[in-house]
Amino acid sequence: MLPPQVAPFLLTLAISTLIGIGLRDYYESEKKFDTFGTVRTFVFFGMLGFMLYQIPGVGQFAFLLGMAAIVPFLLVYYSNKVRQKKSPGLIGVLIALLTYTTGPVALNQPHWFLVLFGVSILFVLHSKGRIRVFTDRLETGEVVTACKFLAIAGVILPLIPAVSPTLGAMGRVFSVLPVTPRQIWMAVVITMSISYLGYVLQTYLFPRKGLMLTGLIGGVYSSTVAVLVLAKKSKRYPGHDDEAAAAILLAVSMMYLRLLVLVSIFRFGLAFQVGPALLVLAGLAAGHALWIRRKEPVVLPPLIEDIQTQASDEAAPGTLPEGHEPALRKNPLEINSALFFAFMFVAVSLATKYVLIYYKGLGLRMLSFLVGCSDITPFVISVLQGNLGIGTPQILQAIIIASASNNLLKVAYTYMFGTRRTANQAAIGMVPLAAISMVYAILALR
Repeated sequence: MLPPQVAPFLLTLAISTLIGIGLRDYYESEKKFDTFGTVRTFVFFGMLGFMLYQIPGVGQFAFLLGMAAIVPFLLVYYSNKVRQKKSPGLIGVLIALLTYTTGPVALNQPHWFLVLFGVSILFVLHSKGRIRVFTDRLETGEVVTACKFLAIAGVILPLIPAVSPTLGAMGRVFSVLPVTPRQIWMAVVITMSISYLGYVLQTYLFPRKGLMLTGLIGGVYSSTVAVLVLAKKSKRYPGHDDEAAAAILLAVSMMYLRLLVLVSIFRFGLAFQVGPALLVLAGLAAGHALWIRRKEPVVLPPLIEDIQTQASDEAAPGTLPEGHEPALRKNPLEINSALFFAFMFVAVSLATKYVLIYYKGLGLRMLSFLVGCSDITPFVISVLQGNLGIGTPQILQAIIIASASNNLLKVAYTYMFGTRRTANQAAIGMVPLAAISMVYAILALR
């Protein structure tokens, strides 16, 4: 058995060495050769912090004193750097201070955290171009909206009562609803967060994308909207029917993964029961998409249509409107979107409650099928976290039936707005998926 100090010390040496190598590679890529320190310098920084923190009785004080002693030397280096090279960058100084802290982190935190710490430093260090491109694309309104959402999720959500009020008008309202104020707002926060992930991928990370990536990423944002847009693209870009159909099936595959994420968040235990079925359905949809695309891909011109507003629908077939901005234009974190989802969630929860009261299990199955003709997310979350008094089999059955019905809606959209070949190819995949889902829901989840 090794002494307890050995593993943290070796890990400190390893992370300090990697940080030093990463900084050296960064400087070389930037053509900066007369810079602060070498790889050994950063190893010594890590060792110094570790040893000072380990001094018996006064370790924390010694560590802070050591940092106070290092800072003047770093300031001298920085002032000479600014005066002689006219370069105000603080990268070397900041990374030196971060490396100095690796020892105490290794001693007090799980080892995986120090590894994550070091990897994060290297990732940010070598992502200068990507970060610059990403931040240059951000609009002021986007940042303000994101800040509002952080306030809603991090400040307002914890203040919302977890128990429904019992007095006054609000008490009478919530006595009817099967959900609490906290559950309503939690549903909003979780759903908007998932949609925002798709929005960021669409808007900033993959602004110019082909049909396949449109289906894959658009399915994270909203599979129904993605299918609608892809169907219209199949008419706008003649000759790419197979690719459009494959992209539609990828969006359907992402719908199943999105459902699995929602189940895992709201009822983690149920994910092990329904997870295999959802993964199989997602795999079947993705597999059929790859089968359709088994031929050599045809390169499309950049497709930068707006999935949410579809502002280019009036453009001439085969063209993109001049000056049209890429990706999604409607941020899912906007307050209006959040309030609308909250309203839909409350309405669906209330409808589900009374359907169960008057029509029992058969009514829930019929409602599950009907809600598939719209956005199924409010319904899925309402049965996952609502106080509806239904068992696990009924919850999972409702989710699977709703997904099957939603697939039939997507088939209808594809026939209405896409080419006949695209619709036929997509229907060959989606209709069997809907049938398999219904059979599984009726026979396996009784």
